[in-house]
Amino acid sequence: MLITRNILSVSLLLLTAPVQATIIAYDMLNSSSLNVVDYQNPFSQQFVSDQDGFDKYQAVPSASIPNSLVDSSLSNPSDSLGIVNSQTDQDSFFGVNDTLNPNNPSGDAQATWQFDISGFSLSSISISMAAMGDFETSDHFSFSYAIDASPIQILFASAVDEQANQSYTMANGSQYALNDPLSINGQVLNNQFQQLSQSLIGSGSILSLYFNVNQNGGNEAFAFREIIVNGENLLASQVPEPSSIWRVLLGLVALKMKRSQV
Repeated sequence: MLITRNILSVSLLLLTAPVQATIIAYDMLNSSSLNVVDYQNPFSQQFVSDQDGFDKYQAVPSASIPNSLVDSSLSNPSDSLGIVNSQTDQDSFFGVNDTLNPNNPSGDAQATWQFDISGFSLSSISISMAAMGDFETSDHFSFSYAIDASPIQILFASAVDEQANQSYTMANGSQYALNDPLSINGQVLNNQFQQLSQSLIGSGSILSLYFNVNQNGGNEAFAFREIIVNGENLLASQVPEPSSIWRVLLGLVALKMKRSQV
């Protein structure tokens, strides 16, 4: 009976053992990327004013970045608006400020990423986001996706609550309360990066990620980084079906009983 009990234990482990999700692609994670096969941003460095932006940035000395995205309060105590600490944070991020400007009269802007997901089954995607400013309901930020040629679907979408306010803390400890904060999928953002996750089910060759914005105002900053795509290796997830396991189990039990009768 000891062998029978061992067989039962092993079978239960096979049935209940989880398949571990793993990171299969990312961008702007500690300023590095994995399995990014294409990135397109037709608005990169296309705005005449250095206070208008829709681009990847790093808060390094002499970098041309809209002031609203950079928290320089440690060196300039009067700075009351910013996200990325100019003294301690030099990792890459994507920043947005005032896409409706003379160089882009419609205000619409889009950046796209393509990730190689071949050999994996997707499980989730996460993006770290931050925002600061007095936004308007006309400001719009969204992330959507498509796998290969499938229809585009929304992942994250913004909303502005004009009846609320939000507290923001600068690098030097100063706090400011501003009206009309920005939220993503119901999560109110502040000027500290916070990771937002969404389930993402499917498999294929290419995951396309679309970031769409229409935003008017020079004192409304939005930034994100650490796009992380999680999934499961298709080969690792191909475990035997429960019915197959039980057939093997019953066969082994029958063999054990037959031998015990001899």
